[in-house]
Amino acid sequence: MTETTAPERRTVLVTGTSTGFGRLTVEALARRGHQVFAGLRDLAGRNQKASAELTALAEKEGLALRVIEIDVTDQASVDRAVRSVIETSWRLDVVVNNAGMNFAGPLEAYTAEEAHRQFDVNTLGALRVNNAAIPYLREQGHGALIQIGSLSAWLTPPFNGLYAASKAALRSLTEAWHHELASAGIESVIVDAAAYPTNIGPNAALPSDQARLAPYGETLNRFVSDLVQRSTENAEIIGSASQVSDAVVALVETPDGKRPRQTLVAPPLQYAAVQALAQKADEAARIVADDMGIGAYLATR
Repeated sequence: MTETTAPERRTVLVTGTSTGFGRLTVEALARRGHQVFAGLRDLAGRNQKASAELTALAEKEGLALRVIEIDVTDQASVDRAVRSVIETSWRLDVVVNNAGMNFAGPLEAYTAEEAHRQFDVNTLGALRVNNAAIPYLREQGHGALIQIGSLSAWLTPPFNGLYAASKAALRSLTEAWHHELASAGIESVIVDAAAYPTNIGPNAALPSDQARLAPYGETLNRFVSDLVQRSTENAEIIGSASQVSDAVVALVETPDGKRPRQTLVAPPLQYAAVQALAQKADEAARIVADDMGIGAYLATR
């Protein structure tokens, strides 16, 4: 991302912008001169403060930043939001699927309903948003779908199984869109981020079944304590959440047709390990597809 050349102005819809990666991303994009629609759910309730803050920021700094209501678990809400973007700007260049939540705890203690909620937001939310946006992008002949993934999609830690599974499923959807939409000029890419300090951790939902959670109490407490201690000790190495928003901004500003399918944002050791794994996975995917006789249907990048 260069500071000396003004980027081509893009129209961007970002979901999940109340805090964390999403909030940092919309502010950074707007300050770079892009037209940004900051997606939030429940504007009159839990996100009223965030909506007011973003609106005030746009007015104060003269930014093309507009809050738009979108609940990624409701297709009608998603359709209205995407239609509103098109009617306002007459275009949509990039969708950033950032909305997410985290159920943290032992799998045994979660109900199927809780598991469905995890996937409904993290995985099916992106499916709904992209399904609403793709017809417009196809008509334009270009566009990009950027998913915010996680390193946990590559390596599943204990007590994070539902979140990791939802992000692994999101990775699979991104791959499918990447191959299926390439001929329409639509890019599907993913930013796999390490565990940076945002509200998604502190706001994690614990299982409702306390009886099944109880046997894990001591181990789970030690797990959280060790994780926090290492994160604190390595804070300088890990860096800040703005590294993720910077990566998203760079993808938004990358010329059409040139975006890498995967962007890793992680501390050095984690980056190297997952990058090596990803390269092997790409090689294996090509070998398997060729052996199945479908290699020609894989996008070249």
